[in-house]
Amino acid sequence: MAKSPFLRLDLLSKYNPMLLIKQLFILCITLFGVNTVNAQQVSSLKPVLDNYLALKDALVKTDGYSAAEKSAILLKSITAVEANSLQSDENAAWMKVSNDLKEDADHIATSKEISKQREYFMSLSKNMYSVIKVAKSETPVYYQFCPMANKGKGGNWLSLENKVMNPYYGNQMLNCGRVVETIQKQ
Repeated sequence: MAKSPFLRLDLLSKYNPMLLIKQLFILCITLFGVNTVNAQQVSSLKPVLDNYLALKDALVKTDGYSAAEKSAILLKSITAVEANSLQSDENAAWMKVSNDLKEDADHIATSKEISKQREYFMSLSKNMYSVIKVAKSETPVYYQFCPMANKGKGGNWLSLENKVMNPYYGNQMLNCGRVVETIQKQ
């Protein structure tokens, strides 16, 4: 039966303090490496969500210039996602919508007209929802709905706040809408 080199650290420290330091260093590297892999798996879509939320906030402020900038950053984060690093269900959802996400983000980034940006944001939000619904964040993500958006057909968006801040109407109807779903890991 093989003995673990970590079982008798007290003896190592008494007879060879450098060996103890080396073993502890290897143990720390091993533990840190495992945590790094787990953190990458959990947060592989986090930059996309974070940049989507920054875009949403610019639309809430009715700031077309800022929305274009935030959407350009979002586009970069979408492009940077390595689909093979996602879990299988996340990968399947991502592969279905990633090209549409890129296209919508690009349209928002190249337009300074807030009404056009909001049109593309509607599609962007629908596709983001399908990915985030599967990925499920550690913190709650609220799927919100405004019945007045899209010429009365309604429109959804994602938010980290339970309080409604409407990206489709900004300060015209800032609080128009409601939370229709809370997405979070169980």
